[in-house]
Amino acid sequence: MIFRYARHTDDLEKIEKFYLEVVGLEKIGSFEKHNNYNGIFLGPKNANWHLEFTTSSDLPKRKFDQDDILVFYLNSEIELNKIRETIRKKNIKTEVSKNPYWLKNGLMISDPDGFNVIFSIKELYFNSNDYLTNLIIEKGIKNWSDLIEFTRKLEYGRNLNREDFSLVLKEKKGTCSSKHSFLKKVADLNNFQNVKLILGIYKMNHLNTPKIGNILLDNRLEYIPEAHCYLKLNNLRIDITNNNSDIEKLLPDIVEEIEIEPEQVNVFKVNYHKNYIKIWIKENLLNRDLDSIWQIREQCIKKLEE
Repeated sequence: MIFRYARHTDDLEKIEKFYLEVVGLEKIGSFEKHNNYNGIFLGPKNANWHLEFTTSSDLPKRKFDQDDILVFYLNSEIELNKIRETIRKKNIKTEVSKNPYWLKNGLMISDPDGFNVIFSIKELYFNSNDYLTNLIIEKGIKNWSDLIEFTRKLEYGRNLNREDFSLVLKEKKGTCSSKHSFLKKVADLNNFQNVKLILGIYKMNHLNTPKIGNILLDNRLEYIPEAHCYLKLNNLRIDITNNNSDIEKLLPDIVEEIEIEPEQVNVFKVNYHKNYIKIWIKENLLNRDLDSIWQIREQCIKKLEE
C-alpha cells in the first residue's frame, strides 16, 4: 500500500520551499494545468508515502484545529538539532501543542498554510548480531542517536586502515571518511533506513577552512578542490567529523555530490578526487601537475590535524 496525503493551498511556492528547506523532503514530481490544477509531490524518494499539494482557481476552504498535525519522525538528536537551527535561522516561531504528549515529545511549528507540523524522535535500536554492532553494544552505546553523538566526540585523526571500520572504535579517532563510513556501515548492518553516505567535492579555501589560509597564499592558490564525506539522514546533511563541523558553512562551496558505499571511501574516493583535480587543473589552465597539487593538499590536511 502507498499512502498519499493531499491538500489544497493558495501558495504552492511557499509550501514547496517550507517542506524542502525546513522539513527536508525532496520534490519527487509535479504537474501543471491538469483539469485546472497545478501540483507537487514531496517526500523521500522511493518511499511508500508522499505529500501532494495542489492549487487551482478555487481557493482552499480550511477547517482544522490544534489537534490536526503532520508528524515527522527523526531518528537522532542531531537531526532534531539541525531542524531547530534551521527554524532559528528562518525566524520560524515554535508553537505550543495542546496535546501534553507532543508538548513533551515534539517540536511544533506551523507551515505557511497555518497547519501544525511536529518533529519527534523515534529511537533506532541495534538489531544485528555482527562483530561491529557487538563492539558498539559492548561500549554501552544503546541506540543510533547515541552512536552518532559518540562518534562525533571522537578526536580527528587518520586510522591505520580505512577498510577496517572497527578502528574508529578501537583507535578512538577518525576522519570524515572513516567516521561517516563507519556509521553508514552500522546503519546497513542494522537495516536503518534513510541513511546515505555522501562524497562531496568543495572549494577548500581560507574562508571555510581558516587554518590552511597561509598554505594557499604561499602557493598562490585561491582554493583546492577537496573531497569530503558526510551523511544525509532523512535527507538532512549531517557532518560529525569533529565537534565543530558544520556542513552549512561548506554548502556554498560544494560543487559536486555523489552517494557512495562505505567500502568506497578508500580507493574509489581517492581516485575520484584525483580525477576531479586533473580536470580542474586543465580547465583552469594551471601551470601545475596533479602531484604538486596533491602535495599542497596533504600540507593542508596535516595543518588541520594539529
